[in-house]
Amino acid sequence: MAPIVGLVGKANVGKSTFFAAATLKPAEIAGFPFTTIKADKGIAYLTSNCVCKVLGVKDDPINSACVEGVRLIPIDLVDTPGLIPGAH
Repeated sequence: MAPIVGLVGKANVGKSTFFAAATLKPAEIAGFPFTTIKADKGIAYLTSNCVCKVLGVKDDPINSACVEGVRLIPIDLVDTPGLIPGAH
């Protein structure tokens, strides 16, 4: 199971722009607050040097992928609507 990361913050600060860039999934982006009405989910990948490259050993990743010595680690990314004072 991939870790879940939520993008939270004030309205109109670029959460959806980052979400679209990190997941390559289209997201509604506009120059005014509260464009995102409901949470959107996607998958992004963290990168790290793979153990095969660092230690010179053969690896067999189960929950990630190794591409030319770079480990691609999936995370579930959630774009949330902007936070407003008094919201519950």
